[in-house]
Amino acid sequence: MRSEVKVLASAARQPSAARSLFFVEYGMGHKTHLRFLEEHLDRDPRFDATLIRLYWMDDLAELLGRLHLLPLWEGGLDFWTWWIFQFKRQQVRFLLRRYDPDELDLVYIHTQTAATSILDLPPSIPAVVSIDLTWKLAFQESRYHVSPLLKPVLELERRIFERADLVVSFSDWAAASVIDDYGIPASKVKVVRNGVTLPPPLTGLRNGHSPNGHGHESNGHSPNGHHALGHGSNGHSPNGHYGANGNGHHVGEELLKLGFIGNGFIRKGGDLLLKVHQEQFADLAHLTLVTGDPPKGATGLRNVDVRTEVPWVELMTSVLPGFDLFVFPTRFDYSPYAVIEAMRAGVPVISTRVGAIPEMVEDGVGGFLIESGNEGRLAERVSWALANRAALPAMGERGRERAVELYAAERNYPQLLDTLAEVVGKRVV
Repeated sequence: MRSEVKVLASAARQPSAARSLFFVEYGMGHKTHLRFLEEHLDRDPRFDATLIRLYWMDDLAELLGRLHLLPLWEGGLDFWTWWIFQFKRQQVRFLLRRYDPDELDLVYIHTQTAATSILDLPPSIPAVVSIDLTWKLAFQESRYHVSPLLKPVLELERRIFERADLVVSFSDWAAASVIDDYGIPASKVKVVRNGVTLPPPLTGLRNGHSPNGHGHESNGHSPNGHHALGHGSNGHSPNGHYGANGNGHHVGEELLKLGFIGNGFIRKGGDLLLKVHQEQFADLAHLTLVTGDPPKGATGLRNVDVRTEVPWVELMTSVLPGFDLFVFPTRFDYSPYAVIEAMRAGVPVISTRVGAIPEMVEDGVGGFLIESGNEGRLAERVSWALANRAALPAMGERGRERAVELYAAERNYPQLLDTLAEVVGKRVV
């Protein structure tokens, strides 16, 4: 059971600092959450914090994943989600054995899939569960139908929410599900949105804004900190990118620059974007795909650049701000950091009406929303961008303003820690 334990030592820690354990699942966008959580915890004197990364199930998960049969998965007969809950319960339970429960003031777990272990904690220990979705929403939006066999998972999740002193949600979308689908009192649910702060130096920043004009802060990470992307082979060069047909990074400025960032290439609609681009826009727009699982067997791509490994600082300060349009036609998602990062960089967004994305992107203001899987509508919006290139910077600026207002890490993560401090304070009283 892989994990990584890090004790955070704030120089200005208060004598009464809350002895806290922070368990965070370390995968996909959760890595970005961990980055900013650690940064702000490290300088908050109210917490004597130990931060624990919970890695995925590695070889065991890969083996079991190969055994999935679609008809069984559709009906919940694979019991895959139940197995994940139980595995994570044992993983966190094993780690909790290192600590004396009587010496803990707070246990924070992100996400609820790893939080079954709070049912094993003494009721006197404050527990906070952080979520970006509920499994009821996941089953509704990602499976073909909701099977009665999934009810044990939903009941277990309800018990986790009931035991928690507070459920913190990244979005109104997920918070409403906790209240309406699981019967949890609204007083036990709070929305604290996830967020990002772009790192300096903000090279390649769009629309002529200076770093000071954006009000960004350093996040304290070295340039070697990698974005949460995997390693790919598939004929890629050692620097992690290639340009099909010799185009690469040497595409003429007359081409519209489209960008996509995300692992889970198929789930996030990368295949749909690539198809639309190649069939309709290959001679009009250049497409950059940043993904850890690029399309397999793709040859003869025109004006496409695939990058499988990009340091996070480079991605945020150079690659992402170089896009004219960020296209993210995801089929199912929660509160994707990639959308927030694009908005914060001043890049207009085309994405889908799934998960919490409609809370992020104002349709027609900072970008466009389309229905999931709608190839025609995606093509229409890219065509609009080609015909209205002069309007894109202003659209991106409106999206940036919204991101600064609602999804700034420099505000949202201190708010999260204030909320956790209130939970500890209530238990002490």
